[in-house]
Amino acid sequence: MNGNFQDIVAIKELLKKYPKGLSITEISSALHLHRNTSAKYLDMLKLKGDIDRKEIGAAKNYSLVRRMPVSTLLHFCLHPAIVLDSRSEVVMVNAEALSLLACPLDVIYGAGVKDIPLSLFKDPEVGTRCHDAAQGVRSGAEVQTVVGGKRLHLTVHYLPVVFDTGRDGCALVLVDETVCRQAAEERDLCRKRYGALIADQTEFVAHIRPDMTLASVNEALCVHLGRARDQLAGFRFLSLFSPEDREQIRRGLSSLLPTAPAFTADVRTVRQDGSVCWERWTFRGIFGEDGSFLECHALGRDITEMKNDKDRLKRYHENLETLIRERTQEMQQANMALVTVIREKEELEQELLFTQFAFDNASDSIILFDEEGRVYKANRTAGELLGYTAEEFQGISVIEINPSITQAQWDRMQAGASPGVKERTRSTHKRKDGRIIEVEVSRTFVTFGERMYFCSIAREVLPRR
Repeated sequence: MNGNFQDIVAIKELLKKYPKGLSITEISSALHLHRNTSAKYLDMLKLKGDIDRKEIGAAKNYSLVRRMPVSTLLHFCLHPAIVLDSRSEVVMVNAEALSLLACPLDVIYGAGVKDIPLSLFKDPEVGTRCHDAAQGVRSGAEVQTVVGGKRLHLTVHYLPVVFDTGRDGCALVLVDETVCRQAAEERDLCRKRYGALIADQTEFVAHIRPDMTLASVNEALCVHLGRARDQLAGFRFLSLFSPEDREQIRRGLSSLLPTAPAFTADVRTVRQDGSVCWERWTFRGIFGEDGSFLECHALGRDITEMKNDKDRLKRYHENLETLIRERTQEMQQANMALVTVIREKEELEQELLFTQFAFDNASDSIILFDEEGRVYKANRTAGELLGYTAEEFQGISVIEINPSITQAQWDRMQAGASPGVKERTRSTHKRKDGRIIEVEVSRTFVTFGERMYFCSIAREVLPRR
């Protein structure tokens, strides 16, 4: 029995290396097994749903498939689901599907997918995708349909499944995204309205996250600071002010409550030309329904002229020596603040250089992919492992590097991304010369600014000696 188990494991490991499949002759030759023995084990794996079999003429081709047991699907799936057999006839329907489609069971059960009296299933592509799913090809499609006079936005997933009898089939999982789409449209509309509201304001507008980094700024603040909007995304808000004013603002922000959501502070800043200016900032906290602090809306304006007018009125009756002493002190404070800002900038640049050095010289391959699946940045180890230069990495997609990931899988990974959740797994990477290598991968989604990236940290799995 132990020998049988090892042979079955060996067959599955062999098929992992050949995604397109192998014939019985090729499998028995590679593993030095009798043809009849190989055929028996393959039939066992087929009944378990571990492998798929395609007949090409008189030959039978076997490959690994990822089919979900129907019982597991119906037990854990929270979305409407329709299960079809290999002839594309409905054999199972959950209550959620009947509720969504507003259709009784006797109308759907036993009908061919093309015969279901709903416009959703009249598209010829539905039948084609169901057939492909029964053959082991997973796919998905976004559709709009009308059910009971209500327009729905659905994402239909066509999943290969296996019945308890070992027979193949497919399942249609209907994800209703109507509410999400409407919420997204309303959110985008609110953003456009807010953007139009602050676009022409001369005051400085900023949104601050709980970690004191800038989430968004208006054009007036960008011009005032002499930086582009994308340069300020993720920038620490308190670093814009002198050290003594930072503590004042920090205390004020920590004191914000739903019952007292706002406070105002006058602070000094150093302009690009080295001169000192005064700004008045009003901070208003934005809180959730449970009273938690979500972010802060900050509105600032330059009050240097107003401050200067007050100073001139105050100093009108003071003698020249006092005026010179005060101006000298202001210049010294401005210089101290400028030196502090310059020192912090130098320290930040050194940290960035060290971070880049550590990134490039990490022992593992590190690759960041953007939302389109293109390489955003890769370290030197990744280039040595895969055989690419830094220039050649530009334009390469995650599918070219990891052939086990399809475009549909990438889209699903993006849709279900949970930033900060780490996953460790074994996978494969494809080198520039076409060689496939096995790697251990730690991967996660990370966000910076308003963009999300996919971080893959890989290490080649070397064969044991």
